[in-house]
Amino acid sequence: ALAQDDDEGDGSARLENVTIVKVTYISFKPGKRTRAMEIINDYFVPAGDAAGTAGPMTAIHFDTGKWDMVLLWELEGGFDDLMWYISPDDLKWFAALSEIAGGEEEAGAIWGEYISYVGSAHSEVAHLHNPDDGDE
Repeated sequence: ALAQDDDEGDGSARLENVTIVKVTYISFKPGKRTRAMEIINDYFVPAGDAAGTAGPMTAIHFDTGKWDMVLLWELEGGFDDLMWYISPDDLKWFAALSEIAGGEEEAGAIWGEYISYVGSAHSEVAHLHNPDDGDE
C-alpha cells in the first residue's frame, strides 16, 4: 500500500509492502508453441532448479488473444535488478543449462532454437501489493 506517513514534510509518499515484478508476454510463431514449451520444461526449468535461480512466480497460458503466455518474474532486488544486462543469476542459469545440454555450444543452440519460435515478446515492470501482515 502507499505509505501514509509524510516523514519529509513535502507530501511525498513511497510504495511500501510491495513486490516488484517483470511481466513478460510471449507469443510463439504459428505451430511452434508445443516445441517451445518442451524446451522450457525439458531444459529451462531443470537448469533453473540446478542453478538455484528463481523461475517465474507464475505462468499463465492463454487460450485466446494475442499472447500465448505471460510470466511474472519477481525482481528480488527491486528496481535495482533492472540495471543488469547479464546478471549473476543469468550466468548461473546458463552454466547449468550448459551442463544439462552437454556444453556451452549445445546450450546456445537450445536457446537459439527457443528464440526462433518466439514471434513477439513484450515486458513491463509492475508491482504487487503484498498481503497486510497485521503489524500495522
